[in-house]
Amino acid sequence: MFAEVRAGIFGAGDPVRVGRYALRGRLGAGGMGVVYAADDAALGRRVAIKLLHGSDADGQARGRILREAQALARLSHPNVVQIYEVGEVGRQVFVAMEFVEGLTLAQWQRQQPRSWRELLEVYLQAGRGLAAAHRALLVHRDFKPENVLVGADGRARVLDFGLAYRPGDPAAPQLRGGTPGYMAPEQFAGAPVDAAADQFSFCV
Repeated sequence: MFAEVRAGIFGAGDPVRVGRYALRGRLGAGGMGVVYAADDAALGRRVAIKLLHGSDADGQARGRILREAQALARLSHPNVVQIYEVGEVGRQVFVAMEFVEGLTLAQWQRQQPRSWRELLEVYLQAGRGLAAAHRALLVHRDFKPENVLVGADGRARVLDFGLAYRPGDPAAPQLRGGTPGYMAPEQFAGAPVDAAADQFSFCV
């Protein structure tokens, strides 16, 4: 999924299975959880498993990963990472999703010099994925190059819908977060946002 992290590498305490999925190694880790490469023997395919940190399983992070799963489950678009399943193992929530061989858009841009035509094509694809979310009445709220994957097939896919919500959701004013360098002024202020905030982030 990410070029600089190799499947087959595990950390101390990493599980070897999540439900029916056999884990093959870490792809990445963040404040919310760890993403693993895994095999789905039942369907004979490689998947990515996002496993929430156990210490956060009952808190705000648990709700966030469930929102991400629910948001992705509403979308089916070639430029959005596909979700397959959301579940729990013990007290930990996991999301099984499409495994993408490739780089984040940020990594892809740094990998080698890119022409403006190459950049335009990939950003247009990412924009189509973001527009698909908006048609599903979802606001991403954390759109940035690190949250887009560019596959080996050249196709861009938007991911990480952990902050997504539907405008008008009564919980929206309490949902804080995002990446400051990409946030629209109204999001910075903690006000409810709509698709225009994602468009601001896209332009940045």
